[in-house]
Amino acid sequence: MRELTPMKSFFGLVWDDLKRLFRYRIIYFVLALTFLFGMSMIFFPGFATNFLYISLFILPVIIFSISLFIEREEGTVSHLISPSTPTLSVVATKIVSATIVELIPFAGFVIGSLLRRDAFSNDIDVNYFLLFLAYVLGVVLHIVVGISLSIIAKSSRILSLSYLAYIVVFSISPILYSNGIIPEGFQYWLIVSPAFLSGVLIDTILSQALAPEIWLLILSVVLQIGYTVLLVWVVIVPYFKQFILYTDRLPQK
Repeated sequence: MRELTPMKSFFGLVWDDLKRLFRYRIIYFVLALTFLFGMSMIFFPGFATNFLYISLFILPVIIFSISLFIEREEGTVSHLISPSTPTLSVVATKIVSATIVELIPFAGFVIGSLLRRDAFSNDIDVNYFLLFLAYVLGVVLHIVVGISLSIIAKSSRILSLSYLAYIVVFSISPILYSNGIIPEGFQYWLIVSPAFLSGVLIDTILSQALAPEIWLLILSVVLQIGYTVLLVWVVIVPYFKQFILYTDRLPQK
């Protein structure tokens, strides 16, 4: 029997992870939410960018960390954890599979915007390639944030509180800022928010009327990459295996 190459093994793990997300009804949930948001976007054009914000800022943080909790409880990922298995390999498969699922809302946004060309107030010609790159960058960061919150929280109750704090402090405020509810001067305080950094790029691509300073655009890219690397290096790599194996070591009743 031929041994699988590392690349084939990696994509095999990604495929297995996608099948688990399907079994946990995560993909159904994302499809249903995309359909509802897409219909809202078509009939209520002003909702267009908010659809993208929710898909980018909130969905990756919540649903994929929940799926990680389910996998830990069911022990469906613990067999991958061994001294010879690099943590980054396991985490990379989860990030890639989650990113693939998160492309469903992006596709829904693109289809909705093409069906409703006046979805943006200035009716600009959107560069969907740049939008795709900005979206993927933000999605990867927020998936990493979700995994990190799961590891830090350890219990489902603390995780729920972590969601609430993250959404209120780091997700809602950038959405309010983008909709003009928070004054522009607050952008200097909001750079600590991953959602704000993603929103800067998204807003710039979707609205030619917005012209942020070049330093803010560069900072948005650099900090998103920096936050991703920092969380992976400081939180995920040292503690991921311990988090996954934690419930397996609990005494059985």
